Amino acid sequence: MLLPLKIAWRFLLDKKLQTVLVIFGIAIGVSVQIFIGLVSQGLEKTLVSKILAYSPHITMYSKSGGFGDWQKEADRIRSDFPEVEAVAPNVNSQAWIKLGKMTIPILVRGFNITDTERLYNITAAIYEGSPPVNDNEILLGKELAERLGVKVGDEVSSLTLGRQTVTMKIVGLYDFGVTKINKAWVITNLTTVQNFIGFGDKVTEIELAITDPFQADVVSDQISSALSGEELVLSNWKDENQLMVSAIVGQKIVTLVIEFFIMLATIISIVNILTINVFQKSKQIGILKAMGLTNFSASLVFFYQALFLSLSGIALSLSFLVFFVRGFNKYIVTAQGSPVVNITVDYKFIGLSILIFLVVSLTTAIFPALKCRKLNPIEVIKNA
Repeated sequence: MLLPLKIAWRFLLDKKLQTVLVIFGIAIGVSVQIFIGLVSQGLEKTLVSKILAYSPHITMYSKSGGFGDWQKEADRIRSDFPEVEAVAPNVNSQAWIKLGKMTIPILVRGFNITDTERLYNITAAIYEGSPPVNDNEILLGKELAERLGVKVGDEVSSLTLGRQTVTMKIVGLYDFGVTKINKAWVITNLTTVQNFIGFGDKVTEIELAITDPFQADVVSDQISSALSGEELVLSNWKDENQLMVSAIVGQKIVTLVIEFFIMLATIISIVNILTINVFQKSKQIGILKAMGLTNFSASLVFFYQALFLSLSGIALSLSFLVFFVRGFNKYIVTAQGSPVVNITVDYKFIGLSILIFLVVSLTTAIFPALKCRKLNPIEVIKNA
């Protein structure tokens, strides 16, 4: 085993420039392949986060207009479906907010604030004041508060669809970073909106967040089958955004195709250099075989060459990868200075990509090894 290793090392050193160029080519190929994969993952996460920003993965409705025994349904989902991370019953109602001569349309949303942390993280969005605890306490969005010219502690009047006027106290201001939501949502507790529209103890819907958003359709079907209520209706973000989901799947397929051909080009370069080595070193190999080097040991020479080239290229590729990722996150940014696609380092993906490349590259030693086995030492020496 040691002799083939020495021979492989000697062959590589005989053509130093050629060896360096191959290692450099492998490093470029592997780093670009992994980088493209990381960009694809980052793009997917960016698109999904924008689609699902302040939107549930799954929403449960009732055909009758409201859930009467919603607590039972919520508890059952929490216990029977471990993939569900958040269950947030809520009550929504269109209304108008009145202050002086201004009357502005709003959406009043009643939550148990603690249930919504995984979905909306309302507590973190509050930049002044505190969450509503008592009835008729509300949170206003930044833009809506600025338009009304109000602050924490002020009172405003809300006009219901039934033309009733309710006085509400502003206990906090929030900023989700989405102007459309900040202008429209007035957030309060469940009982406030239930009283607001005379809904008793019902809720209008139950919103769910799950571990893997791309499983929303599957989990939605499972919940629908398990609960099997005739009045139950479930929707999920994938069905509501089919065009965007198709685009995400399409870019993943394109990325895989690009990664495949980059790997193929890199592997071909290794095969070429090893095959060329067989012809360049045929005289030396013939002499060594005449001196007793077995076909197996001769084959190991090219296996060790492939191993050395691959490991060296992979080690160098990691340096390139760090440079690519840092440069992309630093310089490919929006006008606000945030990355267009925030690339995160997925060690599992990187490790799997390197393992696949290493296994495939080592199999390339089979082709030159077969050519080497066919070398007749007598013929080689005679024709040298």
